[in-house]
Amino acid sequence: MKPSVGAALAAPSVGPAMITLAGVQIPVMALCLSVAGLILARAIAPPPLRKLTRTQEVALTLLLMLVLFLIITGQLSPCVFKSLLVSTDCPARPLGPGMATVWGIGLGFSGLLAIEFFGARFMAAFRAIFGTTPSPPAD
Repeated sequence: MKPSVGAALAAPSVGPAMITLAGVQIPVMALCLSVAGLILARAIAPPPLRKLTRTQEVALTLLLMLVLFLIITGQLSPCVFKSLLVSTDCPARPLGPGMATVWGIGLGFSGLLAIEFFGARFMAAFRAIFGTTPSPPAD
């Protein structure tokens, strides 16, 4: 007697693919791979032009992990920013493991540059909102 052709074997699962924490969908494998990529890339990245202390290096890595978490869970995406400006339905979708790993490695290599860029953009937005001009640098 022949076995049925339509039967498929299910691969065993080690843990949940997605967990929900405070209403946010967190892809476990994608988050683990992206954090591993971030840490490994920070370890082999060339030193930044501006010398950082050990405390600043740790703080930068933790800040990059926070930004990476927001990107991986879909909370920091162009779609979310668009929904702030235009009334559209824009569900936050988590990234898959491949794209999450790429984001982690990318932020690991260019983390300080990315944080400085975000900081400069936010400061420019605050100046535009409140109508202040930047103060000249102190000599």
